[in-house]
Amino acid sequence: MSRIYISLLLTALLTLFLLGWGIDKWVEQHRESQQPQDYPHLSQLFADLTSKVDQGNEPASLVERMNQIMPLPLALESSSNLALPADLMDELRHPGGLLLESSQGPYLLASLPSHPDYLLRMTLPPMERMDLDRDLALTIALYGGLAMMMGIWLLPLTRRLSLLTRMAHRFGQGDLQARVPRSRFSYIQDLESSFNQMAQRIEQLIAENRLLASSLSHDLRTPMACFRFGLDAALDSQDCQEKDRYLQRLEGDLERMENMVSAFLDFASLERQAARIQPKALNLTQLLCRATEDNRPLVVKRGLTLEHQTPQEDFWIMGDAMWLGRAISNIVANATRYARSQILLRLIASRDILEIHIEDDGPGIDEEKLKDVFKPFVSLELNRQRGTYGLGLAIAERVASWHGGSISADRSPLRGARFIIRLPRQ
Repeated sequence: MSRIYISLLLTALLTLFLLGWGIDKWVEQHRESQQPQDYPHLSQLFADLTSKVDQGNEPASLVERMNQIMPLPLALESSSNLALPADLMDELRHPGGLLLESSQGPYLLASLPSHPDYLLRMTLPPMERMDLDRDLALTIALYGGLAMMMGIWLLPLTRRLSLLTRMAHRFGQGDLQARVPRSRFSYIQDLESSFNQMAQRIEQLIAENRLLASSLSHDLRTPMACFRFGLDAALDSQDCQEKDRYLQRLEGDLERMENMVSAFLDFASLERQAARIQPKALNLTQLLCRATEDNRPLVVKRGLTLEHQTPQEDFWIMGDAMWLGRAISNIVANATRYARSQILLRLIASRDILEIHIEDDGPGIDEEKLKDVFKPFVSLELNRQRGTYGLGLAIAERVASWHGGSISADRSPLRGARFIIRLPRQ
């Protein structure tokens, strides 16, 4: 929001500066036109009168006699009552005197060299000006210009706010694809980005909930049908041994359903878990070494080898050790199901990004399925008998996004699958 404050402050200051400069120029250009129209003639007349008063022995009586025949009043003033800058004091000695203005109107003022204690003053006719109208016009121009500039400044802001309002209304009406397009000139980029992120999260949650509901309803039907069939068979059977076999089969079906529901509910609660994450400075080098040791028993159990290649230097990120460890373990566990003999963990560092490579020498992933492997429940049909539900990679992808990173899959140099977790370097 600092962009709004800075742009508003700069616009107001620049507007006031330009308007003030323009008004000053206008006043300066019209100052000469506000002088009396016969000012040159009056200046010459005043010069002649000044010389006559200066030559007289009694300036007061001479000024009184002149007032009887002059249409413009003359007066003597004490020079001690006048305070002017030095350059204006010099103009008092010029023949035409100095033109000044007071609240009563303009007047000419000149010094009397023979009588330094006095100044001769001649009141001039009122200037042809409109003080009140001019001040009102200048005030209106100042505030009108400021209002116009503020309106120009507010125009893009109001347009972006109106666009944000429309997008929010469309999103509320069910258009989950509604997003605010980016603009470099927007004052509310942070607000628009937050709205887009919120809309993206809500759309993702709704899509996952729909997928969760459809997958759960679809994949519970088979074990429930088997359970119903086994229960009916057990009830109809008169042989105790046969009844026990049916009950054991029912127990297996029930366990499958419990595991399935538990896995689905765990995935559905991921967003609540994300709010509890408290990122801390995390040594990623040590985390990979620890993840290697933690997953080694599973790898050995399946008759595989697990190697890790990490630099001697420590690399740091901001993250949650538990969730990042779980994401790595999920990918390693996925690799153990397909690897033939080897799994490799590597840490590659660049200037801003740290990459975790998890590779295997299995059959790999078809290119057309690379984008789908991180979707939840996509491997449910293939791995139903193995007790997996296609959530391990989906959880890993979600954990990477929580940490401001990403995850991708491609072909490994070992000819199997390679998963790359990219995290911002601290």
